[in-house]
Amino acid sequence: MKYSAQDYEVRIWHSAADRGFVAQVVDLPGISAVGDTREDAAREIGVALDLALEVYKEDGVAPPTPGNPAAAQLGRIGGRAKSRSKVLAARANGRKGGRPRKSVVAS
Repeated sequence: MKYSAQDYEVRIWHSAADRGFVAQVVDLPGISAVGDTREDAAREIGVALDLALEVYKEDGVAPPTPGNPAAAQLGRIGGRAKSRSKVLAARANGRKGGRPRKSVVAS
């Protein structure tokens, strides 16, 4: 089966040691990228994954099967806060010190 870069789950996190964001393909641990922003890391990992899949094709080797197609699908469609209300809420939470914490009620 032919897989594209969008079929694979990618995880992105901030790394103080790398002074930026690191992106890694879950099913291909050797494929990673670094960017100054989350968007830069996502763009770079897409390029790296495209190149890796091209090498698999040139070598006549089947790439690993994506382990979690549902996560990859959600990654393609979710994770973006672009509506005006979400942007304003994120800014307000940032000024307050981050996302509100759930309070624990003692019984």
